[in-house]
Amino acid sequence: MQYNERFKIAVVSDFNNFKNNMYSLFSMLPIKGVLVTIIDSIADIKLKIKEKKPDLIIINKAGYSQEEIYSLFELEANDISVIIMIDQYFKYKPLFLNFENGFITIRRPISINKFLEILKISLFANFKKKKSNNDIKKIRTLEMAKSFLVIYENMYEEDSHKYLETNAMNERITLYDESLKIVIKYLYEREDIKYEYKNQ
Repeated sequence: MQYNERFKIAVVSDFNNFKNNMYSLFSMLPIKGVLVTIIDSIADIKLKIKEKKPDLIIINKAGYSQEEIYSLFELEANDISVIIMIDQYFKYKPLFLNFENGFITIRRPISINKFLEILKISLFANFKKKKSNNDIKKIRTLEMAKSFLVIYENMYEEDSHKYLETNAMNERITLYDESLKIVIKYLYEREDIKYEYKNQ
């Protein structure tokens, strides 16, 4: 699936190799990603959002202070996808629990192929959210469910979407409910996080 629209991407990273490889990674995507800025620190993100208006922010730091984490929660980034890469041992529940606000939290190490699929998921979600009739909360839940399926079940983005649609049809539930079920399942089983969802 190809789209002509170009999405603006910002990167926050301590790793020079990661930053340098962004251009070649984006060239492999079906949606065109344009690197608009490399941000030096999490503290600068708010300013850069105003200046550059990115559609996606990728954060891949060696470590995160509690102050940095809390500043992320203040981003109000529900209309921007934010991919946050963390170490395997990192246990900070609110990162995972903020998926409805546009945070996709993934653990390192992750293969290039899986990372590309996560990028596709986040950019497809941004494509959908630009249509005014789409519910951002539902889009973000679908985004996180597909990300878990890519990471833990070795699916491609297209396969994960078909999997969720098929399950929703078979169980006669909405795509959102199926996505939420998958998210909760993996938060419990894979991420060891107690998560309670309450319908508003």
